[in-house]
Order: sequence, then structure tokens, then C-alpha cells
Amino acid sequence: MSTAMPHQESPANWQTDPDLRQVDVVVCTTAGIFVGHTYRTSRLRLLDALNKGFAARGARIALDYVPMTEVEMYLPEGGKQAMASVHIRKANIVFVAEKGGGQPDADTSRMGKVIVAKKPVEAKIRVVPYVMVGRLHSAAWAELVTSLHQEETFIPLTKVQISPALPTGEAQFDFVAVNKDQVIYVGEAG
Repeated sequence: MSTAMPHQESPANWQTDPDLRQVDVVVCTTAGIFVGHTYRTSRLRLLDALNKGFAARGARIALDYVPMTEVEMYLPEGGKQAMASVHIRKANIVFVAEKGGGQPDADTSRMGKVIVAKKPVEAKIRVVPYVMVGRLHSAAWAELVTSLHQEETFIPLTKVQISPALPTGEAQFDFVAVNKDQVIYVGEAG
């Protein structure tokens, strides 16, 4: 008598998880700019996936590395290189700029979440070699300094202007997740 084992999806096929959503991003690292797609689940924001990782097909993804596919890498010495996929160590990420797809699906975005009132503070953030000006969001009761001393590695910045422009020619983004370990200084703009 043969006992067949039920077919189980391999964690190596995590990208086939139907709950995954593609996010178009520009990832600035200490060694170049990567343009392509990363991932989040339908219930997570890009910021949550960057800070905590996510599960797909039983595998924990994006804990220490951010996965990307269909990547165009802009090299520091000039030139570009295409890559099918890369995994970027989070410690080397300066910021992740969202081009599209980073918010949870509308019907699942508030499920089981406590809504915290946020207030934007106009901020200027310096990371080598860029200066970003945008809105740093923190709890309504918090000041700028309080929002910097949170547990999360990536802090949110909205309505962002980056200078100088990236090698891609882009300089404005609606959302940027900044690695606070790469920040030289943060100041109130204006």
C-alpha cells in the first residue's frame, strides 16, 4: 500500500503566493541605485514589510534582505546593469522610494488595526549624498525627536523632494522609507 504525500509548495516558490503584491521602487544603497519591484502582502504597507518582513508560502521573507525582481542597477561609477533578481541587505539601504503599489488593499488595510492620529512635521533629512525634504509623520502627541527614537529601522517621509536628483532623473516621490541608521541629521524644515 502506497501512502502518497500531499504536494506542498516549496518555500522557494514564495513569489507565487497569491497574497503578494508587487511594489515598484527605487532603492538607494551605499553602493548604487536599484530600480525594480519588491513585495509586500495585501494587508501590509511597504513600510511594514521593510521594518518587519512578511510571510509568503510558509517562508519568512525580507527579514534582513529586501528581495527585488526585474532590476536595473545604476552603478556609482556610471553605467547600468540589468539583473533578474537581487536581495539587498537592509543595513546597506539608505532609502526606499515608492513609485507605486506600496499601500495595503483597501478592504484589508484597517482590519484589526488601532488607528493612531498622526501629524506631519516638515523635515530635512541628510543622507550621503542626498538631502530629502518632506513630511515626517509621527503620533499626534510626539515631537520630531520622539519619532526618531522608535524601534523601527525605516522611518516614513511623504511628499519628498530629493536633491541632487537620482541617476534615474527622479527627484520627487510621494513616499520614501528612510533607514535611520544611514541618516546624518534630521532637522525641521522651514
